[in-house]
Amino acid sequence: MTIKQTPSLWQLCRSMTCLPEKDILRLEELAGSIGYMADLTGSDVFIDCMDNTGQTAVVVAQAKPNSASSNYLCTVLGQPALQENEPAVYRAFYTRMPVRDIKAVTQENRTVKQDVVPIHNDAGQVIGVLIRETDISQAVQREKKYRLLAQEREDRNDSLLSLSLNPEQDENAAAMREVHHRVKNNLQMVASILNIQSRKAPTPQTRRIFEENTSRVLSIAAIHDILTNTSRGDEVPLKPLIDKVRRNIQSICGEHKPITITVVGDDLVVDSSKATSIALVVNELITNCLDSAFEGRENGQILVSLQGGSRYCTITVEDDGIGFDTTSRSGNGLGLDIVRLTVRDKLGGNLRIQSGSGGTKVLFDFKILS
Repeated sequence: MTIKQTPSLWQLCRSMTCLPEKDILRLEELAGSIGYMADLTGSDVFIDCMDNTGQTAVVVAQAKPNSASSNYLCTVLGQPALQENEPAVYRAFYTRMPVRDIKAVTQENRTVKQDVVPIHNDAGQVIGVLIRETDISQAVQREKKYRLLAQEREDRNDSLLSLSLNPEQDENAAAMREVHHRVKNNLQMVASILNIQSRKAPTPQTRRIFEENTSRVLSIAAIHDILTNTSRGDEVPLKPLIDKVRRNIQSICGEHKPITITVVGDDLVVDSSKATSIALVVNELITNCLDSAFEGRENGQILVSLQGGSRYCTITVEDDGIGFDTTSRSGNGLGLDIVRLTVRDKLGGNLRIQSGSGGTKVLFDFKILS
């Protein structure tokens, strides 16, 4: 009986990818350590590369932990990692930045959580990604069970809902909606005053300062506007909120150039405190793009993406502008200072910036649970 040999990283890369010899040697050097990584973390560790088409990721190195159970019965070397099953892998390739805590489905149909970091060559190009996987299938099953039980309770209680409503709670909810409505109106009045002052500003620089502060005030007002019209208590849906922020910015700051701003991604829900911080951060990042990214350009694109995770969510703001030097003091004004402090202190997350001649990507994450 002939025993089939496991293909090496070199063989897989030579037959399935377009990587040059120098890059394959770099991956081989890293692959020599992933067994230690697997034992250290008690997780399955992989290296994936893009295939010859540049469209599909394939597994070129795999290490199972000796100190814990693996999520895999067999080798998956040479098998594709499909985008619909492993979104973190493709996100790391496309953004060229680390992605963490994203749900995935393995080639053996098990649910796992992935942390992915891109692997760069000497020229700064992404030649592969390093992946760490941990099993969350039991947690997913428990979550489904709890959701089903909660739905059953809701179904049983639907017919009795009108009898069980507490009039006092109903009055409190109405009172809170009225408070949010008044706060929204007051903030919009402040924004209107700032807008009037901006039109009377003696210099373009002064006008710009008024416009930016108007946008900040309206970002917070947008949260109270959503809470005024919601029955979900203190919960704020992020996509409608960020879309309101986008519209406010375009009406105030984006009228000078035809810049397209698009909001895409998952439907995330957070409490009003996190929503306020997120709205402020997104407002600053979009405003920075409009201020600096398209200098000397007649048009441009800004994309805001929302990505959910089991413990962390990620928001990306990217443009196709001229980029900036991230190490320069001139590229670190008030807006980015506000962003860094807010992400760190209010959202408990991390901020990552990548910029070059093709544009700028800014990613920040935040904890789902306080």
